Amino acid sequence: MNHEMLTSDSSPLAVRRQHRRVNHRRGAILILMVAILVALMAVLGLVIDAGLLMAQARQAQNVADAAAVSAARDLLEGFGSVSARQTATAFITSIHGFKAPAESDIRIPPQSGPYAGKQGYIEVTARQDSATYFIGFLPGMNSLYTVSARAVAGFEGYSASEGVMALNSNARPGISLGGSCSLRVNGRVLVNSEGGGEDEFGNPINNGNNGVAASGGQPNSEYGIFARKIRVVGGVDNSENFKPYVTSDPAPLMTRILREPDPLITLPVPVASLGVDNRQRGSVTVNNTNILGINSDNARQNRIARAGESVAGGLYTAVGGEAVLHPGIYDSIDINGGNAIFIPGIYVVSAKFNNQSCLKITGGNVKAKGLLFYVTGSNYESAGGTPDINDGETPPPITDNAKLGSVTINASIGMSPIDTNTYNYASLYNGAVPVSSKFDGMLFFQRRMSTKAVSIGGNGSEGSLLGTLYAKWAMFDVTGQGTYDAQFIAGEFSLSGQGVVTIRDVAGGLRGRADVIYLVE
Repeated sequence: MNHEMLTSDSSPLAVRRQHRRVNHRRGAILILMVAILVALMAVLGLVIDAGLLMAQARQAQNVADAAAVSAARDLLEGFGSVSARQTATAFITSIHGFKAPAESDIRIPPQSGPYAGKQGYIEVTARQDSATYFIGFLPGMNSLYTVSARAVAGFEGYSASEGVMALNSNARPGISLGGSCSLRVNGRVLVNSEGGGEDEFGNPINNGNNGVAASGGQPNSEYGIFARKIRVVGGVDNSENFKPYVTSDPAPLMTRILREPDPLITLPVPVASLGVDNRQRGSVTVNNTNILGINSDNARQNRIARAGESVAGGLYTAVGGEAVLHPGIYDSIDINGGNAIFIPGIYVVSAKFNNQSCLKITGGNVKAKGLLFYVTGSNYESAGGTPDINDGETPPPITDNAKLGSVTINASIGMSPIDTNTYNYASLYNGAVPVSSKFDGMLFFQRRMSTKAVSIGGNGSEGSLLGTLYAKWAMFDVTGQGTYDAQFIAGEFSLSGQGVVTIRDVAGGLRGRADVIYLVE
């Protein structure tokens, strides 16, 4: 027998069996490869669909954020919840093409989360259907999903930290010292002027602009601007005149900064709904020998007090013959002697002719706590605040033919700002109206577009002048010396004389507040 025939079967039957085994292996491998390919395609499809859903979710979050912030601005500007809801809906549907929100998708105030029930906030949920390409083929999965995102926005009061802020970028200079004087600020000095000069290292700033942004006065170790921080958009006349408030502190001057916005730009114009008593009070003059413009007219209420009379709900006990002034709308106020009491509230002074001395408080025994002086033009109306409410960031000149007057204040006369935590404004006299907390910390507010300089003189004693003084496009022209617990926010700031003016932190945190919109969730 042939041995080779016993060990190797090359018969046709064996060959066919061997081919079948090979084909079976190939088929199994092919099936495995198909299964792997299907699995890879499924994974790839899941990745693609998941990516699309994630992108849709991010877009939904952006839409919800935008809708909430825009609606919160309506709440801030006093348009009410109906307008805020309409604004949010428009952002979701018309602008971004998302599904129209259900009633429960827009909640004012929010009904869940840390801001639930808090006034001034809005909760918005944006929803959109998103089609998938692969997930729907899997058992138990859908081809259409709804993605959603939630956002909460609202407004809160923000207090500016500047002791002095010069807003006008075109002023040359924005802040200046003249004479042998010093300005000491326990806080920030901010100058938006784009004037030239030199930087904090004494190097020239070649920005193509004339003048300087800030002038520190005479070169002298005893004079200059002393502050915690001094920030200037342009340059200064002499960097050595800008010094630390505390000698051991680092050098405070920094130039070439970006312009900073007006921190009080959202502060509303005082109107009847926010605390203005719309009764016309006329013109009042008080001096050492006369009291003019006060009579027994009940419509005006201003009067001459009896000795021992309780005034403003017991806040003051009058001395006989004192002039008692009530909040309202005045043509002018001139206190240059004698005795006067200002009942807490908002005093609107609306000039009747150009360059009128419409607000002048320079002498006498004056009691003035919890006040805001709003100095405006001849065409102001108290119901809606027109035309003042349209000022915004619009630079002068005024184009509505308003007649504007001047302001002079003696800083040694004690005055304090609106403080709704201390005074119940609606109870201080017959027919009094509540004052909005939006004005807390505000002592003086001049119509934004007015460029009439505000003169502040005298020797201010510690604590005599409190709160925030604001004149967006005008100059605060300060003379004399003293220590003020105040802040000055204006177009320009000028200090002259022979003394030292110290601006400390505002007592009790009574800085002017502006409402700022925040996206909080």
